[in-house]
This record gives sequence, C-alpha cells and structure tokens, in this order.
Amino acid sequence: MTFALLLFCFSPETLPAATLHIRVVDETGQPIWARLEVRGPNDKEYQATAALRDLTAGRHRALPYYLGSFVIQGECDVEVPAGRYRVIGEHGMEYTREEKSVEVGTDGATQLTLQVRPWIQMWKQGWWSGDLHIHRASADTQKLILAEDLNFAPVVSQWPHRKNLQDVSEDVWGGSAPSVIKIDGRHFMTLRNAEDERGGGAWLFLSLRSLLESLDSAGYWNPSGIDFIQHARAQRESGDYLPWIDCENTQWWEVPVAMALAPPDSIEVLGNHFMQYGLDDVTDWGRPPGKHEANDRWSWLHYTLGLYYHYLNLGFKIPPSAGSASGVHPNPVGYNRIYAEIKGPFTVEKWFAALHDGHGFITNGPILFLNVNADGPTARATVEAHAREPIDRIELVANGEVIQWAPVPPDTRDYTAEFTFDPAAYTWVAARCFLRTGDTIRLAHSSPVYLPGKRDCRPDAKYFVGWMNDLIAETNKQKFPAAKDREHLLGVYERALAFYNQKFEQGCAEN
Repeated sequence: MTFALLLFCFSPETLPAATLHIRVVDETGQPIWARLEVRGPNDKEYQATAALRDLTAGRHRALPYYLGSFVIQGECDVEVPAGRYRVIGEHGMEYTREEKSVEVGTDGATQLTLQVRPWIQMWKQGWWSGDLHIHRASADTQKLILAEDLNFAPVVSQWPHRKNLQDVSEDVWGGSAPSVIKIDGRHFMTLRNAEDERGGGAWLFLSLRSLLESLDSAGYWNPSGIDFIQHARAQRESGDYLPWIDCENTQWWEVPVAMALAPPDSIEVLGNHFMQYGLDDVTDWGRPPGKHEANDRWSWLHYTLGLYYHYLNLGFKIPPSAGSASGVHPNPVGYNRIYAEIKGPFTVEKWFAALHDGHGFITNGPILFLNVNADGPTARATVEAHAREPIDRIELVANGEVIQWAPVPPDTRDYTAEFTFDPAAYTWVAARCFLRTGDTIRLAHSSPVYLPGKRDCRPDAKYFVGWMNDLIAETNKQKFPAAKDREHLLGVYERALAFYNQKFEQGCAEN
C-alpha cells in the first residue's frame, strides 16, 4: 500500500504544473512557423493551448507522435508537469530537424529556443515543391504550408467520401473566387480540387474550373471512375494541362481500367501509405496482392513500385506523383512531395507542365537529380543525392529491374554515382535513393527518362489480363441497385480487358 501511494504521489499527472516557453527561429534568428513535438515521460505528448493540430487524421498503423504534434508561429507556452522533456522542431524537409532535452521546473517559465537551418533551398535552384493530396481546412493550410515550407498546396474541397472535410461553397467555387491563393512570393494554394474515392479507385482532380456535379450522387461502384476522369478532362481547354488528373494509388481495382481507356496525368507512387512515423503496408482495400507479391514492408514497396513499372513497360509515358493525405493519414502537409523544375516565377500552369514533361522527382526525404546521356552506344547516367539523414543506397532502375546500384558509405549525406548501360536494351530508366531509417521507408524516385530500346512487354500485358479477369469476377459478386449497373461496368471492364489482350498479342507501341 505504501509503495503504491508513493507511485501515485510522484506520477507526472500529480506533479506541480510548470510552463515551458518555446521559441523557434530560422538561420537569421527571426521567429518562424514550425511544427513541434513535446514528449514527456513515457512519450506522453503535450501541446500549447489553442495551437493548430491535425484532429481529423487516423493513426493508420503509425507511431502516435505526429498526432501529438502542433504548429506555431514563432513561440508558444506549453503547460506541463515539472520534469524532463524532449522537444522536436521541424520546418519541412529542407530544414534541419532540431531536438533538445530540457528540465522544466516550477520556478518561473523554462525558456527553450530551437534554431532550424536550411540544409538546402530548392526554390533558389528553380525547383518548387508540391503535395497533391491534402485534406485540411483552407484557413489552416495557409499556415501549414508556411510551417512545412511547401511551395504549392492543392487542397481537396469536393470530397463526398468525407463531407466534414468538404467545402463546396461559392467562396471556393463561385465565379469571383480566386483560382490561386498567393500566401507570399514562395507559397501558393488552390481550392478548386476534388477527389473521387469509391469502390473502384480514387482520383484527384486538380485546378477544376467547376464542381463535378454528379460526384455527390455517385454509387459505391457505379459509375466507373473513368466517367469523372472524362468529365474533368472536358473542362480542359486545348493545349492546357489543367485540370490535372492524378491517380491516387497504384493498387485500386480500376487503375488498369483508367490506364487503358482514359489515362490520368500522373500516378501517386509515393502516397499516403508512406508516413512520417510508420508504413501502412497492409492492403485492406483495392485489389489484394498475391501472397508472394507483398508479405513484408519491402516486398510491399516493390509490389507498389512494380505496378507503376508495368505501365511504363507497356509504353505509357506518365510521371510519378506524391501526396500525403494530411488530415486523413498521420502526415504533415508536404511529407510526401513532388519537386518540379520551372524557369522564372512560379505559376500553377508551369509547375504542372514541368511535371508532365518529366522535369521532376518525388520524395519524402532525399533530394535526387538524374542526368542521362544516351546519344551513343553506351549511355551514361549521373545520379546526385543529398539528404539531411544518412543515405543508404542509390539504384538505377530500367524496365522495372535494378540494373545497377551504389552502396553509400555510412553517415554520408551527399553522394554522386556514375553508371553506364546499353540504352538499346531498355525503353526507360529512372533513379531511386533510400535513406537509413527504422520505423518507415524514406526514398526519392526520379521521373523516368525514355530510351529508344526495345523490350518484350507481353509479361506486363499478361499481368493486367489477369487483373482484369479478377475484376470482372469480383464485379459479378458485387450487389448493385439494378442489373443495368452491373452490365454497364462489365462492358467498361471488357473494353479494358480487350486493350491488354491486344497488347499481349501485338506488342507494346507507345501509348
């Protein structure tokens, strides 16, 4: 009884209240927007009163630290029991992550200053970052992109799947509403964006000119997602890339349907399953991978990347994209991001045009540059990687195979690898880089560089023939409001199946 009483008396919850005053500054000493974690005994987290937090995201198999984080502008007071605390400050991936331990007493406020410094500044080199999948309130997002130093944030405003995260008001979609909101000279936001997430797949429609009117009344499976891809594309003017259509994940059932009949503009290869403090590597939606395709986190990664590689092998020229789904998954805005290289001042149109033309890479950690010279009989690839954490390895991937790789010395944060290969043997090549991490996978992946070589794509076509047959069988099991709904979908899926059968029989010319 005495021992139990002592434990109660000295537990953190019963210690005298204390104040921790935290100040976050940049390399010049000026206060800065930042995201903080304050971890106490047993990793219990504390927040500043009324601080900006993500209160709508789920845990999704990640460690809990992001959900306990909060965003401030410059400084804040955190009320905590007296004791020792670990404080972590971040200002996006281009700045250092600062950590300090501090003993907080009851004799006045304990002062703590964190200084975050840029280890790289990509915008100064003409590279601008964006996150294509954001589910946060627009007023909050204006602060969040400053805290994470994200240049471009298209916020999803039309999303019938979660109406509490939807805004279809005139303030967003009306004729006088701005198409682009400029926060400052380096940070921009758009709101006329929609997501169609239903049984067959999830598609992001970015920089729409008007609402997708019939999206709110769509059934769980019918109509097919390609109907809304076509509706969004009908808003596009000749020669324009907007609205931009992004496939939200490679594993959805209808992705090969859309690729065959109404290809999107990009595929989210680095999506919301990649989280700051974990990896959601269990597919409990979409098409389940075969038991030999994804049975641990690394085989799941190769399965996910491999689906994208199948499409490249089939002749599709489509860039990879990235999104964090902040507000739904436990990720800060901009955790998974795209960098696109543009000339001159930023515009949304130029950013998407650069992504379309292959002038980009996706990342949740490393900075990655790929240069390929394939003019002669021997191609030369230079891969340059930089990161704030140690780099593990750099790989050169061609037609879905790692054809060469470079192990990187321990504790290396800047590395350049040179590779040579036969360009006639491949139709595309890309680079990827991995960091040394424990709880999650952090990587960068370049856009593919297309080559003049020839490859047999029949195995890739055969893979999607099997997928489409599985989808048709699955559709025959599903319940629909009316028989005509099933018949309509089966007709769409049969057309996609015919596309892959033709690829298998006739080969893989460019799409």
